[in-house]
Amino acid sequence: MLLVEDEPFVAMVAQQLLEDDGFAVTHAATGSQALSCVGQDVTALDAAIVDLGLPDMRGEDLVRQLRALRDDLPVVIASGYGLAEMSATFQGMARMGFVSKPYDGRALYRALSDAGAI
Repeated sequence: MLLVEDEPFVAMVAQQLLEDDGFAVTHAATGSQALSCVGQDVTALDAAIVDLGLPDMRGEDLVRQLRALRDDLPVVIASGYGLAEMSATFQGMARMGFVSKPYDGRALYRALSDAGAI
């Protein structure tokens, strides 16, 4: 599981939730770090959880780059913005889930399920 989140506390909580349920988590604080982590091989990823507000690039640009490498990659968008706004940004893209921050484990797993990751 790729977790792309620049807020340290949010990243720590999300990573702990996922690891407690047996997921191997790779954390990146920026879009550039995320792309470096996956390189050209995203086949091993169960999903990507991407914050829209990254310091070095827009979350939607990162999602498009990840999807260019693997078009069926399940993606969860995490943001402080409303769900309607997030959904509109990614309209027409399959295997997407959305979760508003701050989120709890139930909301995160619902979004992962919506994306087809679990």
